[in-house]
Amino acid sequence: MTTTIQISPQLIAQFNHAAGLVRAGNLDSALVEWDRLLNPTDEDKQETRVVTGDFIGQAYMRKAWVLMDLDRHAEAREVFEDEFLQACLGQFDLENLYEYYFSYANTLGDLAEIEPMDVAFSKAINIAADHLGDTRRMRLCWNNLLYWAEKAQAWKYILREVENCLQYAGNVGDDALAELAGLNKAYALARLGRNSEARLIVNPLMERARVARTEWVIARCEEILRAMRN
Repeated sequence: MTTTIQISPQLIAQFNHAAGLVRAGNLDSALVEWDRLLNPTDEDKQETRVVTGDFIGQAYMRKAWVLMDLDRHAEAREVFEDEFLQACLGQFDLENLYEYYFSYANTLGDLAEIEPMDVAFSKAINIAADHLGDTRRMRLCWNNLLYWAEKAQAWKYILREVENCLQYAGNVGDDALAELAGLNKAYALARLGRNSEARLIVNPLMERARVARTEWVIARCEEILRAMRN
C-alpha cells in the first residue's frame, strides 16, 4: 500500500506484509497479521502509531476478505459490520467504498441474507453507476445478486429484481446481461411451477443459442427444462 499521508512506517510495513501473505496464498498467516495490526500488543503500542480512518478501514476490509477466502463468512460479516469500520467509511474514496459494499453484499449472499444483500448490492450499483460510470462493475453486481438469490431459492425475489436488471441491460445495450437475466427469470418461473411462462422465455433463447452454438446458454436452457419436469 502506498500513501502520501504520514502513517507510521511500521504500520505501512505491517499492512504490506499482510497483503503479501495474501498474494502468496498464506491466508491463515495473513489473518494473524491483520489481527495484530488492528489489535496491537502492548509492545506494539510502545511505538508511535499514526493512522487514518481510511488506513484502518482498509485493514478491516482486507481482514474480511481473508475470512471470505477461508469460507468463514459469518465472521467476515461481523468485520464488515464492525462499528469502527462503519465509522471509517466516510474516509473511503469511491473505489474503496464500492469494494466495501460489493464484498459485504457477497458475504450476505453466501449467508442467504437476501434482503440485507439487496441493500448492499444496491449501494454498490449506485456507486458504480452514478459516480464511477463503470458498466463492468454494474454487470458483476447484477450477476452475483442473481446467483446468490438463486442459490437461496428466493424465486419471488428474483422475479422482482430481474425486471430491474432487464431494464438496466436495455438502457445500456448489454445483450449478454439481458440474456443472463432472462434465463434467471425463466428458471425462477419454472421452480414456481409457472412452466408456460418459462417456456416463452426458454424456447427462443434455446433456438438462438443452438444457431450461435452458445454452449452455456444451451446447458442453462436444458437445466430449466428439467426443472419444469420435476
